[in-house]
Amino acid sequence: MKDERLENMRQDYEHIRIPDNLRQRVDAGIQQAKEENKEEKKRMKRKSKVILFVKTAGGAVVAAMLAITIMANSGASIANAMMKIPVIGAIAEVVTFREYKDTTNNMEADVKVPEISVTNEDGTVNEETTEQINKSIQEYTDEIIAQYKADVEASGGEVNQLVELDYQVITDAERLFSIRFDKLTIMASGAESVKIYHIDKQTGQMIGLSGLFKDGVDFINPISDNIKEQMRQQMAEDEGKMYFLDTDMPESDFQSITEDTTFYVNDSGKLVIVFDEYEVAPGSMGSVEFEIPTEVIQDLVQEGFVS
Repeated sequence: MKDERLENMRQDYEHIRIPDNLRQRVDAGIQQAKEENKEEKKRMKRKSKVILFVKTAGGAVVAAMLAITIMANSGASIANAMMKIPVIGAIAEVVTFREYKDTTNNMEADVKVPEISVTNEDGTVNEETTEQINKSIQEYTDEIIAQYKADVEASGGEVNQLVELDYQVITDAERLFSIRFDKLTIMASGAESVKIYHIDKQTGQMIGLSGLFKDGVDFINPISDNIKEQMRQQMAEDEGKMYFLDTDMPESDFQSITEDTTFYVNDSGKLVIVFDEYEVAPGSMGSVEFEIPTEVIQDLVQEGFVS
């Protein structure tokens, strides 16, 4: 009798109807938990790559301590531990940085110079790409420092000038590693420029925009047409925005991107095209960026770069 009553209770329980709104709330809660877990993993991954840049009055001392900390934590023990982690493709990472700082009368410079290490799948250093990217960064930053020193010598430091160069790893995805440099020069007015270096982790090689796409495809026209469409839409919706497009001087209008146009892939897996200040818009617009919808390039791009 007791067993029969328990069986009846079990059957009644199994046939209880869950209210639709409760089921939706439960499903929503599960989905939210999944998304939060995914975002937490992404956040922790980004956090491990972050370098804090100091611009306070005591910045020189703190920056020096930070540099020592980074170099101390880039030693053989960590390198060996990283080699034990199974990966597919190369690993690219910032291993240390140096900093050029100067203040001469009214002139000031703060130029950060990172060093990149590219490691093959088997844990050995990819010396060719490591040397190539660090040489490119060295030449780029040396040019900025040399120009600043020339300006100081020419003016005796009596003009108002600020030169800053910061960097950050903006993409560290399964196939692509990208490090971005943002340069700001302030004299009578400010000027912004962006330079980004990329490594294809699948090949372990440095690449430009054309390296994202399949051989022989035309990616320049579809991307350029989409950018023009975005420009027109933005100008129609916001009177404060202006681009060099459809002007009275067609020869000065934006025509198209090139194979060397600056780009990166954002956290959403979308291709973003970057233009320096004055390149496609007045200086008041600063440097401008255009996110390219994946459907525009999905049949042209190689697998693993965008989503």
